[in-house]
Order: sequence, then structure tokens, then C-alpha cells
Amino acid sequence: MSSTPIDDLNPEQRAAVLAPGGPILILAGAGSGKTRVLTYRIAHLLGERNVNPGSVLAVTFTNKAAGEMRDRIAGLIGPGARSPWVSTFHSMCARILRQESPLAGFDRNFSILDEGDSLSVLRAAIEEANLADSPPLELVRARIEQAKNEAISPAAMASAAEGGREAAIAALYRMYQERMRAMNAMDFSDLQMHVWMLFEEHPEVLAKWQPRAEHLLVDEYQDTNRVQYLLVRALSARSGNLCVVGDEDQSIFRWRGADIRNILDFENDFPNAAIFKLEQNYRSTKVILAAAGGVIRNNTERKDKTLWTQNEAGDPVVYYTGMTERDEADFIAREIARLISSGGFKPSDFVVFYRVNAQSRVIEEALVRRRIAYYVVGGLRFYEQRDVKDLLAYLRVLANPADAVSLERMVATPSRGIGAKTLEVVGEIAAREGITPFEALGRLETESRVALRFAKAAGTLYAWMRELAANAPTMRVRDVIESVIAQSGFAAYLDTLPDAPARKQNMAEMLAAASAFDAEGEPGRLADFLERIALVSDADQVTSSGGRAALMTLHTSKGLEYPVVFIAGMEEGLFPHSRSQDSSDEIEEERRLCYVGMTRARRLLYLTNTLSRELYGQRSDSRPSRFLAEIDGGLLKRIAPERQRQILREPSPGDSYVDYSEGQFASEETGGDPVAVGARVVHPTFGRGVVRRREGRGDSAKAWVNFERAGLKLLVLKFANLKPIAD
Repeated sequence: MSSTPIDDLNPEQRAAVLAPGGPILILAGAGSGKTRVLTYRIAHLLGERNVNPGSVLAVTFTNKAAGEMRDRIAGLIGPGARSPWVSTFHSMCARILRQESPLAGFDRNFSILDEGDSLSVLRAAIEEANLADSPPLELVRARIEQAKNEAISPAAMASAAEGGREAAIAALYRMYQERMRAMNAMDFSDLQMHVWMLFEEHPEVLAKWQPRAEHLLVDEYQDTNRVQYLLVRALSARSGNLCVVGDEDQSIFRWRGADIRNILDFENDFPNAAIFKLEQNYRSTKVILAAAGGVIRNNTERKDKTLWTQNEAGDPVVYYTGMTERDEADFIAREIARLISSGGFKPSDFVVFYRVNAQSRVIEEALVRRRIAYYVVGGLRFYEQRDVKDLLAYLRVLANPADAVSLERMVATPSRGIGAKTLEVVGEIAAREGITPFEALGRLETESRVALRFAKAAGTLYAWMRELAANAPTMRVRDVIESVIAQSGFAAYLDTLPDAPARKQNMAEMLAAASAFDAEGEPGRLADFLERIALVSDADQVTSSGGRAALMTLHTSKGLEYPVVFIAGMEEGLFPHSRSQDSSDEIEEERRLCYVGMTRARRLLYLTNTLSRELYGQRSDSRPSRFLAEIDGGLLKRIAPERQRQILREPSPGDSYVDYSEGQFASEETGGDPVAVGARVVHPTFGRGVVRRREGRGDSAKAWVNFERAGLKLLVLKFANLKPIAD
């Protein structure tokens, strides 16, 4: 194997790549080339130090990041060379559990339930418990997930509970886990929790897997939670060769259990650790980097580092304020259209970030009006669409006959008359005879409580499914899916739906995904296919193809970069979010989120807000986000209405944008109208104000008025009783 090409690395990157073994912390600022350093270090271990690829494990958080890392490593080590194990945390744990499932109390073909299906199991547990004062479903779900992220078992939660609601949640946690185990199923958080328990209860299993992580490299270490921290410590304990890469300034998943102390306290956990700082940014302009730095330096929970770049200075950061969210959205769409028409950008160069999903609607409408192609990340995932889940239910039962949730969905689509009462009988048979719900489905014809025609329908379904299950170990996944579609009546069922063509396209996409999976290996990997589907995340939906602008929440922005970035809704109560106002830790988390969003931009950055916003059906006045005040004003180009005079004029087709500084205002309806735009008026209730905008005509005419005391109000002029006043 040839030498690792490290000549194109800067001195700090090269030092991190060439560092000897032992604990290593690489503090990699935004855009500083952390993935390059990680992959070059792996290639260096394999090529220069002759480390066995089977003893190298690299762990990251998304399938997309893991795939990119694998591709880069393959490009460095050359064709034909054996590759190391590169995985996400959850995929790593699923792989361990598939091999160690008997000791964990599961069959190797366990199901991984998505959030919707696991919530159904929890709801059933709560109903069974029939508590007099049952905690809300969402609260129970959140506390159970928190417990799993912190490696707290049901027994540990129960022993720590002080009675009341805490004891009730602990009891429901235990019942939920018992139901999941009976179904041979796990939820997303279970994967890591069960591996940690396996390592704790069976040291020989940990000893078996430690050699597979003789050299353990962890990406995005600032986003690890407690159970991931424990897994990393356990796997690296024997060799001590742990290399973690991260940036505490980009820790944005506290709400999901991430613990920033893991990276901040690394030197305390590993006193002999070598520390490397990557501070040269290769992504953004000097202006963007300076603006983002002005924000993040206000945090106290961070290490000392200052990013710099040799890139050009670049354009100022545009800070736009609109009257309402519609103005904001129109400005965003107008700027995207302008930049595309200039010839220097294409739609896929743009991303619009927002703090909450509810902000996307008005932005989508503005993009549609401008005929700008876009896609929304973080909406309903492909594999969560109803018809796709219905088809997947058949596959999950084939792989795991104990999966009662998938069985219930399977028998209902297409309808066979098998309802809740029949499924209750199925459950009773399974419990009585010690068989799976699927096996019980084939015995309904012996039950007088079930109508014969329904029992026969269940028997027919059971018969061909059992035959298919017997053949599945030698079949490719695509062939299994085609058999299900042909024999279940699924295709005919889709024909009855009003959107049949779109549904059939989903089936075609499923078959295409199966074909791609089949091309990677041998037949008989249905469980592996289902595992891959279950571990798809929001971030894995992001694509640079298709020529479309991207819309997504700021929490989905990690690991991405775009030539042009818009961050909408820079307002107090929205960003930073109202839930963070009473906690300095939460405000720092929101500031990190702002920093991450800003540093996604390569060439242009836009920050936008409004004077008034309607969100969740309620309109209220807006105040600029505190983060805007943390940016040096010399780095900003301000575009906003003058608060004491008139409203922004509507842009004409030839406008690139309207720079609303002194003397550049125009009124829509001046004439002799006493309530024209810009007029000073008085209202019997709200007092003095200035007319900012006019909408409609005649009896439907409305005006936006900015009152000195009451703020911005939308009034129907026919009933408003506004009186003009002299300046």
C-alpha cells in the first residue's frame, strides 16, 4: 500500500493524522476539514502502521456521514484493499445484537420499530395498566427515551422513584419493555441500551468485541449521550487507542440527550490525552466567519479557539426585516430568483433554515409563486408513508413472526374482515399455546368465536406467508417484495385509492431500493434490509441532486454546507425559542444552533425576521433575536422598514432587492386618502400609530398600523374608526 498522501494537509491536520496511539482529542472547528483528518488518520493506520483493518472501528451519527467516510477511505487505501468497519452508533449496536441476541434475550431477527409503532406499544401498555392518574403518553415516552439515553434500566428508575408520577412512569417503562421483548422488538433507543447492558452483564461479550475496536475513532463526539459515552469507554478500555473528533460549539442535540460535558471533560477522563486544534476554516468567507464568531464567543461552555480562513472577505451578511412572515418569505423567494437569474447560482445552491417546522408553509408558498423547485427535509419520510409501512408490515412479519404490531397492520391492508376482536383472539391463542401471533393466525378456524369466512381469510394469508417465509432465506429481497405484492392483493388494493398512480410509484421505489440492496450481497438478507430502513434518519434525506432548493430545521443542518444560506425567524421567542428563556444552558444551546446554521454558508448568508408573525394561528409582535445584536454591525447589510415612517413598497419586477434606507420609500395609495400608507392616525383603543400597509379595496380594505403602545395591528378600515392626526 502506498504512503498516505498527507502533503495537502495543513500543519495541525497533519499532526493529528500522524499522532501516536492513545487517547486523542481533535477539536475541529466548523469547516476545518475534520472528515479529511479522520479518514486520513485511518488510511495512515492501515498504510503506514500496518494496522489490521479488522481492528479499526470508526463511528459517526448518520448513514450519510458513514457512507461519505467509507468512500473517502476507499479512495485513499486503493482498490482491493480491505476496508475497516465504519458505522453509525445504532447500526454498530444492531450488528452486535444480531450476533449476541440469545444472551440479550432476543431472536436475531428482532424488529426495530419506528416511533409511530413503538408509540402504539406504549399506548397499549398504558391502557393495560389502567392507572387512576395515568401520566400523559408523550411525557411517558419522553422519560423512557431519556432513561435509555442515560443507560437507566426500568429497575433502576423504579428504585430511584419517590412515588407518585415517577413511580407510575417507572412501572410503565417496565411494562413497555416486557411487551417489546415479547414481540422480539426494539425501539431506536433500545439498540444502544441493550448493548450496554450486554457488556455490563456479560464481560466475555465485551472482551469479544474490544479487538474489533482496537483503534476506535468517534466523529461528532460533542453529540454523544451518556450511553454512547459508556459504550465508547468500554470498547476502548483495553487498547486505550481512542481518537475523538468534535467541536463543543456545534453541540446542538441536548434535547435528544447529548451531553456537552463528554467533550469538555475529555482531558479529565483521559489525563494523558493529546489535544489538537483545527482552526483554519476552508468553507466560509471571512465576513461569514467573523459574524458567526461574534455570536458563539458569547457562550461560556466552550474551549478557547478562534477560527480563521484564507478565503476572500466576501459580501456582508444581509439582515432583512419584513412586516410579516409573508414579507419575509417573499424576500427569500425573490432573492433566490434574483441570484439564479444572475447566472451564478442554481436552485440546489440554496437552503432555508428555520427553528420550527411550522415556519415552512409560508416559505413554501412563496417559492411556489416564484416557480422555484424545492424540497422539505424532515417531513414524512418515504418509509413512514402509510402504503409503504403497510407493505413493510408483511416483510417484518416474515422476518419476525412475533411482531404483533406489524401483524395487526398486515391483516388490515387490504381489508380481510379481521378486526380488533379477531386479533384479541389471536393474542389469546398465542399466549395460551406459547406460539407467535403469526402462528396463532393459522389456528383461527378452530375458534368458534371467529366467523368462518374471516378465519378462512386468515388461514389463506397464513398459508402463503408461511411458505414464503420458508423460502425467504434463499430469495433476494426484491423477489420477496414482488411475491408479497402479487399474493396479498396489495396491487389491487392500491387501484382502489384515488391517488393510485402515486402509490404505485412508491411501490416501484421500494422495489428499486430492494434491487440496490440485493446488488450489495447474497440472498437471504431480509432482516438486514429491514434494519437499514429502520435506521434512516432525517439527515439521510438531504441530497444535492435534483436541482432543488432545500428547506429544513436548523437541527437538520449539521454536516451540511451550501453556497447560500437563509436563516428565517431571527426573533426572540422563536430563535432563541421561548422554552429556552429561563435557562442559561438552553440559551447557550440555542446560540450554538445559530452558529451551526451560520457556518453552513460558503458565499452568502441572509438572516431574516419580522415585525409581526402569525404562528400556530396566533399573531403577535416580534422582537429581534439577541443573536443579531452579537454580530458586529459593520458586517451587516441592513434591509428593513423605517419604523417611524412608511411601509416597505412592493418590489417591482426589475428590483434586485429594495434597500430601505432613508428616502427610498414609496406609498401604494397616497392620493387623498386620510389613512394612506405613512399617515399618522389615532385609534380609540390603541392610541396613536402609523399606517404601514394597505390591503384590499372597498369594504374589504384593511390596514396594518404600528401603534406606539399596542404594537402592530391589522384592522378592517370599515370598522376601525381611525382618525388622521397632524404630524
